[in-house]
Amino acid sequence: MQLNDNIIFVGIKINEKLRDQLDSSKESVKHLFADNNSKFLQILEIDTDDYIAKTIKNGASLDELSNMSMNLKSILKMICPRFSLKEDAIRIYAHTSSIPKKYY
Repeated sequence: MQLNDNIIFVGIKINEKLRDQLDSSKESVKHLFADNNSKFLQILEIDTDDYIAKTIKNGASLDELSNMSMNLKSILKMICPRFSLKEDAIRIYAHTSSIPKKYY
């Protein structure tokens, strides 16, 4: 069984308010989500929706998922300090095929 394309991501759906703040973020923080670097945030497109997320391939422990969630919150706070992030907005998703990554 081939599992190379499976990923788990902890993220939030990008709404219009968040998109505006991402678009207007300072150049000094754009590298935190603009590069194809799993250390930082990724912008993923699934169906017609965009998500900003931390990704991991195949599997993750509960501790890793918790750390990914905390990391997502802290990086998002640096990128969009005015964005109000509700705790229940962060979700865990699994996807079994390649997800296109978007770059800003």
